[in-house]
Amino acid sequence: MTNGYSLPLASGKPWLNTEPSLADILNEIPKSLKYKLLFFWHCICKGTADKQLKIALVQTMTLLQTNNNLKTQSTDWKSYSLLVEKAHQHFAEAQLPNADQYALQQARDKATLAIKLNPTGLKGLNLLARIELFRGNLSHAQLIIQRALNSKPESSTALYSAGHIALAQGNLAEAEQHFSASLKISKVATRAASSLAYTYLEQGKYVEAFQLYQELIKTQANDLHIKNKLFESASHINADFYSKELETHVVRYLDFNDVDHSLLRNLVTTLLHHKLQITQASTPLEFDQIASDPLLLKSLNKFYFCDALLERLFISLRQTLLVNTMQDMTMPSHHLALAKSLAVQAQLNEYVWPITQDENTIINGLETLLKQVTEQTQWQLADIAPAVLMLSQYKDLASSEVAEIFNHPHTLSLASISNNPKTQYLADIVDYAIHTRNNEIDRAKNIAYWSPHKSTLNISSSSNAVSQRVQAQYEENPYPRWKDIGFNTASSYQQALVKNFPHLNLSNWQGKKKLNVLVAGCGTGRQAIRLASYFNDLNVIAIDLSARSLAYAQQQAKKYQVDNIQFIQADILEFSDFPALFDVIECSGVLHHMENPEQGLQSLAALLSPTGVMKIALYSEAAREQVISFRQLIANNKQQTGDDLDQRLLRQALLMNQIPGEWQDITSSPDFYSMSNCRDLIFHAQEHQFTPNKIADLLSNNQLDFIGMLPTARAQFAFEKTLGPMNKNNADKNNTLENWHKVEQDNVDIFAGMYQFYCRKQSNIEIL
Repeated sequence: MTNGYSLPLASGKPWLNTEPSLADILNEIPKSLKYKLLFFWHCICKGTADKQLKIALVQTMTLLQTNNNLKTQSTDWKSYSLLVEKAHQHFAEAQLPNADQYALQQARDKATLAIKLNPTGLKGLNLLARIELFRGNLSHAQLIIQRALNSKPESSTALYSAGHIALAQGNLAEAEQHFSASLKISKVATRAASSLAYTYLEQGKYVEAFQLYQELIKTQANDLHIKNKLFESASHINADFYSKELETHVVRYLDFNDVDHSLLRNLVTTLLHHKLQITQASTPLEFDQIASDPLLLKSLNKFYFCDALLERLFISLRQTLLVNTMQDMTMPSHHLALAKSLAVQAQLNEYVWPITQDENTIINGLETLLKQVTEQTQWQLADIAPAVLMLSQYKDLASSEVAEIFNHPHTLSLASISNNPKTQYLADIVDYAIHTRNNEIDRAKNIAYWSPHKSTLNISSSSNAVSQRVQAQYEENPYPRWKDIGFNTASSYQQALVKNFPHLNLSNWQGKKKLNVLVAGCGTGRQAIRLASYFNDLNVIAIDLSARSLAYAQQQAKKYQVDNIQFIQADILEFSDFPALFDVIECSGVLHHMENPEQGLQSLAALLSPTGVMKIALYSEAAREQVISFRQLIANNKQQTGDDLDQRLLRQALLMNQIPGEWQDITSSPDFYSMSNCRDLIFHAQEHQFTPNKIADLLSNNQLDFIGMLPTARAQFAFEKTLGPMNKNNADKNNTLENWHKVEQDNVDIFAGMYQFYCRKQSNIEIL
């Protein structure tokens, strides 16, 4: 499972272009006949074949000629081949977006006729099995592919199909067995290798998956599916020691496009720990060596780090650069890459690192000096670029006085900045800090709004005081600022939902080419854009209180060329009057920030179609025990002093173990290492926490029934350890919040990332 969505197949459109290879054809010949043919051929070539051998050869060829799929002399064979070919064509059409609704039935009909002509024909059986798999008729698909395997046990194609059928049934061990066998027979079968790697990933065999994807990427570097599954498997791996070979590979992976580089965060972090010998006791600083380290420099530009030891190292590097730069406002050329990378890292984590009083004094002086230079002299950007670069490590340029420099007549265009060797390292920083931000602010003014009573939606007109505070927080700091959505081959939301919940009957959705989806509280749009991009059967409306957040989301949707999504500024509490119902509603991490979560859920339930489903994500009370205690500590301090605590200084105090208590859950959270995420973690204006029992009450009060939890791999492992495996035969276990309560009692941190579950209206629960 990945963010709640699992592709029903191991790769995109795996059944297209599946004609057997030469190896597959050779494998259709039984071993006994194959060995005889090879022996006879050897004898004939050597001139040692006698009359008896030649007679045996004729007999063997006669047997081969009549063997299963090689009946080349009959008229029925020609008809069979034509039917299989037509079935292939129709099946390919059925898998295309906006496919003819009759294409799949035509494919099935012709494949069935083909099998009647040749009941043991491998190509026909294999194709019909794939068609039944695509239709979701898994038991029938399994029976058909077993017929094929009974006929040809060593067919790599049939084994590959059997693997996917087992995968769809949730029989991962069996799928692994079939894919492994297929790969052994046809070692060049990339599809089988990719599917085996995917199966490893689904089983939690992350090292095996990563290693196999590494082999595949050597020859399939442009395959988006393989690239992104490589990254997904890497996200679960830590480096146990430093490996130069691994570092070389990871540095290469950081140059990949169309991937979520943050998935490499843990692997890069642990690799850097071993390479730089970073420990709690000491951080060795060989400055020039670190300043040119390719792994460090590239990763600083791709994602923000979530590690206290590396944060300490980065702060030390920044301080060293600051002291050196302030001597004459210049910077050695071999330090520019590090300075630029640290500036990008600061942008990514939203300047979350603490600043000492001495640093603050120097930075304020630097900012004043830059302003004087640009106001009183004829200046060139190249002359002040090192100082600007240094400043950008400490401050958001858009909110500093330096921002005016980039609208100054002496300033070159962004293209000129990029093309000048002396200033090019400023290009990305200026583009992000100034131009992108300005575009975002302008775009926010034109965001579509919806309200049944008001002409506009803004802070002052929101429905209650909590909504106003939450809206103000996100208008000032859109959350989160993300870079990548990753990649999944577009698939069916319906199929993915059934894969996760085999007991769910979605027959009422049959015939619907597009599902109408509402993402309620979409923030900066990553979830909504992933939905619209990953699934080809959705039309998405995404709403949020914050126009700035929606503007950021619009920019990202344009970047990824996602056009089946509409962003609307709206309040969930008012949106119940929207003139449409939705097949799917997703509301992640929103209800628990409302003053009255039940009221918010009631509003959403009114928008849910009678046959629709709703996905909800809520904070766990058990998992956030330390957060709750720390919030109370902050509240007590404010009551005593009347002042809000400085968030950066408070973070530093936590990292330095200067606050009495156990706060490991907070400091180990990835949210702790960026400003918006940290604010959301421990400084949010409003928060509720839940238990499975509270969720049950919340759903019951709104006439909703629990479908099932969408757990992380860790949560699923904990569940199976406590209550046994989850599959179609015991799906009722996942259908019970009481059972999840039992699991969480034994594993209080399994929902550290929130409960994620599906529900639907009570009268429409259907169990197969």
